[in-house]
Amino acid sequence: MRWGSPELFFVLLAPLLAVGAWLYGSAARRRAIARAGDAPLVARLLAAHLPQRRLARQALLGLALTLLCVAALRPQLGRRPEALRRTGVDIAVAFDISKSMLVKDVLPSRLEAARQRIGELMSRLNGDRVALVPFAGVAFTQSPLTADNSAIRLYLQSLDPNQMPVGGTNLAAAIDEGVKVLTGRGDKAETSGRSQVLLLVTDGEDVASAQGEAAKKAAQKAAEAGIRIYAIGLGTMTGDPIPLYNNSGQHAGYQQDSTGKPIYSKLNLKLLEELARLSDPANPNETRVFLDDGKTAALEGMLGALEKQQRTTLEASIKHQYGERFQLLLIPALLLLLIEMRLSERRRAAA
Repeated sequence: MRWGSPELFFVLLAPLLAVGAWLYGSAARRRAIARAGDAPLVARLLAAHLPQRRLARQALLGLALTLLCVAALRPQLGRRPEALRRTGVDIAVAFDISKSMLVKDVLPSRLEAARQRIGELMSRLNGDRVALVPFAGVAFTQSPLTADNSAIRLYLQSLDPNQMPVGGTNLAAAIDEGVKVLTGRGDKAETSGRSQVLLLVTDGEDVASAQGEAAKKAAQKAAEAGIRIYAIGLGTMTGDPIPLYNNSGQHAGYQQDSTGKPIYSKLNLKLLEELARLSDPANPNETRVFLDDGKTAALEGMLGALEKQQRTTLEASIKHQYGERFQLLLIPALLLLLIEMRLSERRRAAA
C-alpha cells in the first residue's frame, strides 16, 4: 500500500475539525434549549424530533467525510512495470565541409560520400528528428531539429566548401554548435524521453589551435548535457593530397606546404574515438565511431548504435504503474451521503 498524493495528508484534519464542530454545536444546542423556558413544555415541543436520528446522520456524515479525505490521498495497491512511449532520437549531424573533405581516397570524394551516407541514414530513420550543422573553420546551424527529411536533403546538396567564410576544420566549434541545437529548444515536452545524439561526419582532422584539446573539452561539456557523440570517419590512414579547384570547378593541382610538397590529409580516427569516449566515460568500450574508407560500410553499424541508444534510454525510463484504489472509498462515501440525506430527524405522523 502506498499513497499517490501524500502531500495532501493535511486533509485528514477535516474529520477532526468536523467532530470538534459537532461537539461545539451539541453543547450550544443544549444551552439554547435550557434557556428556552419551561423544560416540560420545551420537551413536548421537541417530541417530534429524534435525537438518535440526529446522531446517526452526524455519524454517517463524519464517516463519509473521512472516506472522502482518505480517497483524496489516492491509496494505491499493486504495481506493474511500464516503459515510456518511444519518441525517437534527436540527432544533430555535424557535417564537415572543409577542403580536406575534397580528398578522393574515398570515391568519388569524402564530401560526396558523406552526402550519400547522411542521405541514406535519414532514409532509414523512423520517428527521429535531425538538425544539420555544417562546419569548417566555423560552425553554424543550417537546419534546426526537424522531421522533414526533404529539407535536410536539399541543404545537403547545396553545401560547398568554397562557401565557408573560414577555412580549416574546427571540431570544437562543431560540437558546441551541435550541443546548442540539441539543448537550446524551449519545448521540454517534445524532448522528454528522447535520446540526444551528436553525429560527426568528418575525416577527423582538427587544425584548430591546441590540436584537438578544445574539441576534447567540448566533448566533455556535451557529456555534461547528456549528449552522446557518434562519428562516421571518412578517409584512409594513408590519405591523399588535398585537391585545388578553380572557379570553373576544374582541377588545378594540390595544396602544397612551404617546401612545395603536396599536403596529405589523413583520417584521424584516434581523435574521433577519444571524443566519443569523453562524451560517455561510463561506457568507454562501446563502439561509437564507424570507419568509412570506401571498403567498410559504416551505415549499418551507425543505425545499430542509434537503435541501441534509444533502447537503452527506454529501459532506463521504465516506471512502475501503481493500481489506484481510491474508488473503493469514494463509492461507499457517496452512498453514505445519500443515506444521510434521506434520513429524517422527525417522527412520522400517526395515521
